[in-house]
Amino acid sequence: MNPIQKLTDYFAEFPGIGPRQARRFVYYLLTRNQNHIDEIAKLMGTLKSQVRICTSCYRFFQSENRDATLCDICSSRNRDNALLVIVSRDVDLENIERAHVHSGKYFVLGGGVPILEKEPEKRIRSNELLRTVQTRAEKGELKEIILALNATPEGENTAEYVESLLKPITSSSNIKVSHLGRGISTGTELEYSDADTIKNALNNRN
Repeated sequence: MNPIQKLTDYFAEFPGIGPRQARRFVYYLLTRNQNHIDEIAKLMGTLKSQVRICTSCYRFFQSENRDATLCDICSSRNRDNALLVIVSRDVDLENIERAHVHSGKYFVLGGGVPILEKEPEKRIRSNELLRTVQTRAEKGELKEIILALNATPEGENTAEYVESLLKPITSSSNIKVSHLGRGISTGTELEYSDADTIKNALNNRN
């Protein structure tokens, strides 16, 4: 297989990228000078060596310290342990952080649960989420869980699954479970919402 086609196939595996757009990426790279391509290759090579997964919220974070286990949010003493926002992906967490409206902690599910999925526990970090919520509930520090998921059929299905999954813990520990309020229109993905929209959605959660 020639390098153009092979690289096109790699790009086509990216979320939301089709074969035509993937091929445009390849031809774009061919128009760049060698230094530009070398820099991209270098950055890709450092991803695994400098980017880690937080053992608390499961987001990706950069650290040259190989022993680092917590991201800056989870290790901060200024964050409110009583509030836990659950998001599908890292980009959603980053978008909420840019809105400067949430002072608590996060948990990244790592995906969503499609409608009619027969094994939802395999699509997201179900066991890790249960363990996290149970631990914080036992410490008596968790007061509210905010389901900040996409206003799409998959997002709503994911929210229903997560809520039912956590219900035994939230009910027994009297933990409030809320959803994003007005601001996020139906069919909207959190990744593409602006800061003001996210602020309204969090402030008007129910």
